[in-house]
Amino acid sequence: MISEVIRLGLNDHQLSTLRFTVSPMMHVVEAVLWIRQRPHQPPAWLPQRWARVSSASRALLLDLIDPATHSVPDFLIPLTDQYRPTPEAELAAIAATPLDDLRAHLRLTYRLGPVDEYFARNLGAVPAVADKWRKQPTALVAAAWAGDTAPLLAAVQQALAEAWQVLLAPTWPVIRSVTETDVMHRLQLVKTTGMSSAAVELVDGEDWDGQSAQLDSPLELDLTRTGRRIVLAPSVLLDRGRAIIISGGDLLIGYPCRGRAAVIGPHATADAPDEPLTDGLGTRHRLIAALEVPQPGHSLAARLGLSKATVSYHLGRLHSSGLVERRRLGREVYYARTQAAEQLTMPLRDARPTPS
Repeated sequence: MISEVIRLGLNDHQLSTLRFTVSPMMHVVEAVLWIRQRPHQPPAWLPQRWARVSSASRALLLDLIDPATHSVPDFLIPLTDQYRPTPEAELAAIAATPLDDLRAHLRLTYRLGPVDEYFARNLGAVPAVADKWRKQPTALVAAAWAGDTAPLLAAVQQALAEAWQVLLAPTWPVIRSVTETDVMHRLQLVKTTGMSSAAVELVDGEDWDGQSAQLDSPLELDLTRTGRRIVLAPSVLLDRGRAIIISGGDLLIGYPCRGRAAVIGPHATADAPDEPLTDGLGTRHRLIAALEVPQPGHSLAARLGLSKATVSYHLGRLHSSGLVERRRLGREVYYARTQAAEQLTMPLRDARPTPS
């Protein structure tokens, strides 16, 4: 029997060390899960790109990332100290996974070693039931369990790198804008409502009693007893539930971010931009129309196929005209449509063709 809720406890230390990260590899793993679980749901671009990934990489990722096992090996989503880790940094961390960590992660997915009774208990199952969720290891996985980790880690690194490049790299400027805009909203929430209340809202918790909150998740876990730091990771490819990853002394909680429909909605294409317009008015209309969510100028430039200088110039004119507003998040300046721009571009956005 599977428990229906997770009881999320947050102690003072966890609240004081709460932080965010925007993880490329987490999005790759979730993209594979999306393809496995809902291949015929939007966004259409995801399965189209998946077909361009090599068969060897697809086979390895599908074997490792299998929802039927109730566990995705945590080493696929390494947690770095960076708010905005690069794919290269995360892939390097995967390649350096220690043997003991690798074994601990693999035994949850594959029939290697005894069932992790703590894992089974947290999922409300007896070990015999949890063992049925596990699958037979491939030769590569079995060799890694025996101590020869290099071939598996190299193959995983290559498969994830290819999947990243084909599936998400072309769309990453938009994904990063959406996720970082969500972080900006959450930080503002912390500022106005306080850390404890904001932390609950961050993960859609309810019934906050000053020490813990209840979440909709098939896992029972009181985080106050683990002593782990909490890292929150917004995702455009989670539309329900939470991704919970244990990494060293930290516990990463992925959550569905606001504005993700700009990437995964039924009208999201995430394809290459239209041919650029050369007149200033057309360029400004395109910039305003592209601001479904606040974004920095370089993301707009990459998305629309314009130079950064051109985008900077026209955003400056739009700001002077009261059609966009600026907000700073760290080193980035984000641009958002004003209400006047919303009204101005409504006919333009309504007239956009529906992607085939």
